[in-house]
Amino acid sequence: MGKVSIIMPVKNAEKYLREAIQSIQNQTTDNWELLAINDHSTDSSDQILQEFSAHDSRIRLTQNTGVGIIPALQQAFRLATGKFVSRMDADDIMPADRLEKMSALLEASGPKTVVTGLVQYFSDQPVSAGYQKYQEWINQVNRTGTQWQNIYRECVIASPNWIARRSEIQEIKAFENLRYPEDYHLTLKWYQAGFKVETVPEVMLLWREHNMRTSRTSEHYAQKAFFELKITHFIDMDLQTNHLVVWGKNPKGKLTTDILSRHGIPFLWHDLKSYRKIESLENPQIIVAVYPYPKERNQIEKYLLNLGLMPGKNWWYV
Repeated sequence: MGKVSIIMPVKNAEKYLREAIQSIQNQTTDNWELLAINDHSTDSSDQILQEFSAHDSRIRLTQNTGVGIIPALQQAFRLATGKFVSRMDADDIMPADRLEKMSALLEASGPKTVVTGLVQYFSDQPVSAGYQKYQEWINQVNRTGTQWQNIYRECVIASPNWIARRSEIQEIKAFENLRYPEDYHLTLKWYQAGFKVETVPEVMLLWREHNMRTSRTSEHYAQKAFFELKITHFIDMDLQTNHLVVWGKNPKGKLTTDILSRHGIPFLWHDLKSYRKIESLENPQIIVAVYPYPKERNQIEKYLLNLGLMPGKNWWYV
């Protein structure tokens, strides 16, 4: 198995940091290095990292020369020496066989591959219904290999749950010019570069849910930031028609049409009641800004498929 460089930004994570690092030390393989970047923590995170690095030479502690997760990731990647690179967050837990199983699948896969696995949320408190729903969705997407069909719906690869070849990350300049939300932007870069996603069909990340998660507290991860990334990338990578339709007169539809308008992209904006208007269009592409319950969703998808319109080519959920 090739050496794995694990990149881990750390910001005020004292409550969970020891458990996260211990889960790395407990891996069934010892062929790894942990590149921990302290992002100006004001708690005891730096002291904890110093203690671990003093007793384990595989743990390398560096202070972030910039500010924020993106500079920390870029700095860690520059320091990486492994054949493979993986990502870990300072508040999560790796199952003991994660590095071994994900590395084995990557070794067995062809070029331009990123490997992920299933996720499981956990918390000291009941996990919210929204996060449970996202867990179910992302696991289903990865089990079925439909990541790129769903690329504009949500981030299809969990930020601390992937492994890829360092040379291929360098080749596509994956960590250069990153924008927030950086996990979604990185996934879009893999999509744009034609990477294949392979999935270990087991839980490879225990994803901690708590009120101080960056995704909850930072404006970088608000819905507007996601839509700026997803719609601008859709325009650049997948828009191929003058007959673009946005389905859904709701907040998501409004965010979508605002961005399209700023880019000068013509579109038709309908609610689902007027869906049959697309039948008169030649080679339409459809942004579906609703994600209804399974029964209604199946009806939408069946209707589009009967028109010869394929997910990931002619229509996408956002």
